[in-house]
Amino acid sequence: MNRRLARFLRRRGATPAEVERAVDDGWLVLLTLDRMLLPGASAFTANEMAARAGVDRDFSKRLWRALGFPDVPDDVPIFTREGLDALRNINVGLDTPFRRHENEHEALVGQVRAISAGLARVAEVFSDELAAVIAGAHEIGMADEDIAAALVDSFQWDRLAALNDYALRLQVRAALWRKLAVERDPSAEVELAVGFLDLVGYTAISQELEAEELSELVARFEAITRDTVAELGGRVVKMIGDEVMYVAEEPRAAVEIVLRLTERAGGDAALPDARAGVDFGPVVGRDGDYYGPVVNLAHRLVEVARPGTVLVSGRVRDAVGDDPAFDWSRMRVRRIRDIGRVESWSVRPGDRVPAPER
Repeated sequence: MNRRLARFLRRRGATPAEVERAVDDGWLVLLTLDRMLLPGASAFTANEMAARAGVDRDFSKRLWRALGFPDVPDDVPIFTREGLDALRNINVGLDTPFRRHENEHEALVGQVRAISAGLARVAEVFSDELAAVIAGAHEIGMADEDIAAALVDSFQWDRLAALNDYALRLQVRAALWRKLAVERDPSAEVELAVGFLDLVGYTAISQELEAEELSELVARFEAITRDTVAELGGRVVKMIGDEVMYVAEEPRAAVEIVLRLTERAGGDAALPDARAGVDFGPVVGRDGDYYGPVVNLAHRLVEVARPGTVLVSGRVRDAVGDDPAFDWSRMRVRRIRDIGRVESWSVRPGDRVPAPER
C-alpha cells in the first residue's frame, strides 16, 4: 500500500486489521473518507460516554436519536474522543443563567432535532457531489488506493467547515435582526405573507422520467425558486420535491415573488407550469417553520388554483391595494376544505412588473 496513505490512516485511528479488511473487501476509499471526517479510535461505549460527560444515559440516547441515528449497543466502543467532547459541551451549555424552559433537556433535544434535519440535507448535497467524483474516477480506471491517496491530498474539510460556519453565522444574525429589531416575544405571533407554489402534474411527470432527469428537474426548480425568492426579499421556509413554501414581511413582495416564479416556471422548457396561493396575517414560528390558519389557507389556495395562476386571499388584496403592477380578478366565494367559505382573488402581472429572466 501507498506508505503515505497508510501513515495517514494510522494517524487517524484506523487499525491495521481495519485497513487490511478495507483493501480485501474493496472499501479502502470509504475508510479513508470515514477517517477524514471522524478521526480517532473508537474508544468509548455509549454508557462510558454518558458517564464521562456527566449526563444521564437516557438523555444521551435521546440526543443521538435527535441527530437521526438509531440506538447503539450500550457496551460496544464506537465513539471517539471528539464525540465525548461534543457531549460534554452540550452538558456545559445547559448550565446557563439564561434559562427559559422548565425542562432544558427537552428543549435541547428539540433544537438538536431541528438542526440535524437541516444538516442532513446539506450532507446529502455534499455527499452526492463527492460520490459522483469518486464514481468518475473509477470509470476512468483509477484504483481504490490511488483514489484514496488523491483524496488525502485534495479533500480540504477545513475550508468547507469554515464556509458552513460563516453561512450559519450570517443566517443567525439575519434571524436575530428579524426577531429582535422590535421588542417582542420571539415565539409570539407575527404578521407575515405566506406563499406556496407547486409544479402542476409533477407526480405523473416523475413516473416518466429517468432518475437523473428527475434530479435535474428538481434541481432546476430549486435553483429558480431560491434565487427568485431571495432576489425579491422573501425567505424560503422549505422545499419538498415539487413544492416551495416561502414568507415575506410585505404582502406586495409575496405577490411579486409568486408572479415571477410562475412566469419563470412557465417559460422554462425543463419545468411544467406552476400554480400558487398566498395569504397574509398572524403566524406562529417554530424551529424555522410557520404554523396557523394563514399557512393553512395559503396551502389550500394552491389546491384550487388552475395551472399558471396565482390565487390570493382577500387579506392580501386589501393589504396590497390598487397597485398598477398587478391585475386583479375577484373569484367567486368558494368553500375550501377544512376552512370554510373564503374570498379569493386571481392576480396577474400588470404594466410595471418586469418580464421574467430566461
